[in-house]
Amino acid sequence: MMITASSEFVQLCRTQLSLTASLGASLSVVYLAEAWVDEEQKKLIPIATYPETSLEDLQLPGVMPLPETLMPTLPRLLTAELEAKTNILLPTEEINDFSQTETDADKPMEETASWQQRCQTVLPLIQEEVVLGFLVTGRHDRPWNPEEYRQLQAIAHTLAIACILDQRGQWWQQQLGQQQHLQAQQADALHNIFHQLKSPLTAVRTFGKLLLKRLLLEDKNYPIANSILRESDRIQELLQQADQTLERKDSPLSLPLTVDSVSISTPPSAENFSPSSALALISTCDQLEPLELSEVLSPLILSTQAIAEERQLQCQVDLPPKLPAIQGNRKALREVLSNLLDNALKYTPPGGKLWIRVQRNKPTQKRKPQPPQVGIGISDNGPGIPPADLEHLFERHYRGVQGNSEIPGTGLGLAIAKALVEQMHGEIQVFSPVHPAWVSEDNISSPNLPRGTTFIVWLKVVTPNRELNKI
Repeated sequence: MMITASSEFVQLCRTQLSLTASLGASLSVVYLAEAWVDEEQKKLIPIATYPETSLEDLQLPGVMPLPETLMPTLPRLLTAELEAKTNILLPTEEINDFSQTETDADKPMEETASWQQRCQTVLPLIQEEVVLGFLVTGRHDRPWNPEEYRQLQAIAHTLAIACILDQRGQWWQQQLGQQQHLQAQQADALHNIFHQLKSPLTAVRTFGKLLLKRLLLEDKNYPIANSILRESDRIQELLQQADQTLERKDSPLSLPLTVDSVSISTPPSAENFSPSSALALISTCDQLEPLELSEVLSPLILSTQAIAEERQLQCQVDLPPKLPAIQGNRKALREVLSNLLDNALKYTPPGGKLWIRVQRNKPTQKRKPQPPQVGIGISDNGPGIPPADLEHLFERHYRGVQGNSEIPGTGLGLAIAKALVEQMHGEIQVFSPVHPAWVSEDNISSPNLPRGTTFIVWLKVVTPNRELNKI
């Protein structure tokens, strides 16, 4: 076990040792256990003395070292086998027999002085059943009385707690440094990947533009080519936002030097924290404006139908003749619906069905009139979602039973969708099994209809002369 001591801990040790001097101690030393290898290698490092003296002087004759009577017992008490069997409770080693016999009186003065210098008390610094070091203190004129001895034990206990806190603080600082280094490496790797993505993305956009120029508007392939160009533009926007996120420089974390520098009563301002790291993908979601729902939904339906056909799925679309204008954000709504459609395509097995339906909200029985809303429902007849997973479905990185399946995913799509819908002052609902009002009537009565899932995004309908951004 390797133990180092910070300058703050050394200063605390000196302060505690000064308390032993107030009890009459002539010299006190704090030792820390640096390494325990085997019975033959035992090392205790002195880190603080009182009165202050050079730590190297502790090796000189006449200065109090750790008593040799205790040294042979230390490694045995610190073995892992003994720790596993019983609690480590080292007794205090005390050498303070002040009864002078006739034999002692006949001894030369030098031997008597040497005997007096051995009158010392050793208290182990124990915390959580681990011996961290020792407090060695002593005085020449008299032994410690019970009250003084209790004070010495309290000092040793304080030093033990301070030592373990110091070690944990250094460990956390080391972990923080390693984590910051790892994050820097990950940021560099992401910068490299994003940079390498730009070249093929530019090529795809160029091919899309050339393809559009060669197709007529009435060509059935024209919408598909236009979708390729539109999705490449979306990828380019996401890459730009990802670059901006990586370029943000946060101030390094550091521990306060004094208690006065910590504001205990005032909590951190909420403005300093983002509600969700997922919202960095859509930086303009707070810009709400009148939005034609068809302009966002129609291209997504086209892409979904093409993917569904490739995967042998049926995609049924039920839209009103004229879609209402809504209050929202184009990029945010596109991200929300893309995530929901992608999930429906991903979790529906071949031969299954998808339903995309838009409905106005029905009148409620509440006395207070409710603002008009429009719901965009996306349903599928896949395996559905277990009840236990429904309450956690919108948590970041939560996948529930799907986490054990072979279907890839990160558990972020629904969390992002919910956060963006709420920023648009809307609501997202989930039903499993499917909600009967959001699928075809011929499928409601089918006995073989699987559980399935229905997601509904509710957004406010724009009313004439309404100031959308003043809510």
